[in-house]
Amino acid sequence: MSKLTIFFIIATVLIVSVTGTILGYKYFTAEDEIVEKPLIVAKTEEIKEEIKEEITPEPKTTPTEPPPAVIDPFAMMEEINDDKVELKEILAGIDEKMILQAGFKDTFLEVEEFDGFVFNDFNMAEYNDDDHILYILLFGEEESARITELIFPSNEISNEVYASLKAKMEQSGYFDVNETNQYGENSYFANHDTEKNNVFLVVKIRERLYTLHYPAKNHNKIKNLINQL
Repeated sequence: MSKLTIFFIIATVLIVSVTGTILGYKYFTAEDEIVEKPLIVAKTEEIKEEIKEEITPEPKTTPTEPPPAVIDPFAMMEEINDDKVELKEILAGIDEKMILQAGFKDTFLEVEEFDGFVFNDFNMAEYNDDDHILYILLFGEEESARITELIFPSNEISNEVYASLKAKMEQSGYFDVNETNQYGENSYFANHDTEKNNVFLVVKIRERLYTLHYPAKNHNKIKNLINQL
C-alpha cells in the first residue's frame, strides 16, 4: 500500500470523526432547547396569571339591605279597632253579669260606639273627645233598654253636663222633666209627650252620666241595674 493511499484513509477517518462530533453536538443542543422551551413557557404563563390576579381588583360587594316593610292599612285599622274594644272593656261600667243579676234573662248585651246623640235628639258632640259607651239590651228582636254611659275626666265636668242636658230637655217643648234624685248622686225622669209607655231617665254617678231609655215594664230591672253601678 502506498503512502498516499494511507494518507487518504487517515484523512477520511478524521473527517468522518469530526463531522460526527459536530452533528452530535448540534443534535443534542437542539433537543435540549426543545425540551426546555415548554418548561420556560409554562413558567411564564404561571407568572402572568399571578400578576393578573394581583392586579385585577376584587369585585366590590354591596351589603344587601332588607326590603322596606310594607304597611297594611287594613291591618292597622284592625289593631286600632282592637284597641278600642279593649278600652271599652276596661272602662265599661256595665257587663253581662250585672244584666243577669238585674233580672234580664236570656238578654244579649250589645256594646257599640256612641253616636254623639242622647235620646236620639240631643247632640253631645262637644264632649266626643271623652270616652263614651252605648249599651243595647236585646231580648230576641225586642230592645229591652238603650243605655248611654258618658265618662268624663272629673266629677265637676259630669255635673256641668248633667245640668246642661237637663236644661236642653226642659227647653225642648216635648219633655216634662221631673228631678227626683232617687238614683245615684243626682237623677231626673223626663216624660215624653208621645212616648207614654217608655221611660227616659238620667242618672249621675261620680264622673259618669247614664242616660237610660226603656219600656216602662222593665223599670224594676233597670232599678236593680242602677243599684249595681
